[in-house]
Amino acid sequence: MNTDLLLEVRELRDRLADRTDVLEKVKALVLLPDDLHATVAMVASYYEVPKKAIDSLILDHRDELEQDGLRTISGAELISFKEMGVVPKNTAALTIVPRRAILRIGMLLRDSHVAKTVRSYLLNVEEEARVEAPQVIDRAVKRISWREVYSTVNYKKKLGKLIGLSDGTATLLALSHTEREFGVDLSEYKRHIRDDDLDETFSPTELGKRMSPPVSAQRVNRMLEDAGLQQWDEKSKSWVLTDAGKPYAKLLPVEVFHPDKNVSTTKYVIRWRLSVLKELK
Repeated sequence: MNTDLLLEVRELRDRLADRTDVLEKVKALVLLPDDLHATVAMVASYYEVPKKAIDSLILDHRDELEQDGLRTISGAELISFKEMGVVPKNTAALTIVPRRAILRIGMLLRDSHVAKTVRSYLLNVEEEARVEAPQVIDRAVKRISWREVYSTVNYKKKLGKLIGLSDGTATLLALSHTEREFGVDLSEYKRHIRDDDLDETFSPTELGKRMSPPVSAQRVNRMLEDAGLQQWDEKSKSWVLTDAGKPYAKLLPVEVFHPDKNVSTTKYVIRWRLSVLKELK
């Protein structure tokens, strides 16, 4: 089947839009900390084209991409990404692109060898599934060493626990990393994780708004430091938990994408339980 058909036939694109697993089979996909979306710059990096090429494609096919969940966020929803350090503080609005929309961009993007490879994978899957779906599934399962997947998840979970992550967060992070490493879908397992601290957590900004009278995030951080719950680490230029602070907080792993180097690194931000407020009065 000619891969150009995907460029021309929306009905075919719609039928294949759920096959987002193909993205990881072509190359590693870097996402925002929610593990669900990417920025336009990250999508451009994935397809190895200038950002303006993705901007232009979105302009031409916005209705189709919005059907897949592409949207622009601002205000409170954007603040959480700013606090994690994944977007500049002066960003007024951010277009976020979910996996389905990232895949559809690959079906529509002409001048990208990565996009052409994505289209080839998609059409191969379509052809094989149509002719011999049971055999294709059987072969795919046999190629995966589930014993190795299990071992890798356990190892990565232990690493997470070693740096102070909760049991549930460490498991979730381990599953997400293993998905990318093996190209498997572990979303069903992630949905059933029972975290040991599912109570809502808050950033210093959110804590400050809940105080009476409200105070700034900078003031909250100083109060947490004065209470002996966190301390400033000059080397990493970030706040770190003390032993006394651990019962009141959890560490949230976030991936920070560096477009200038085309790499991502993982850092950990502190999220506080509301119970910490009684220690700050």
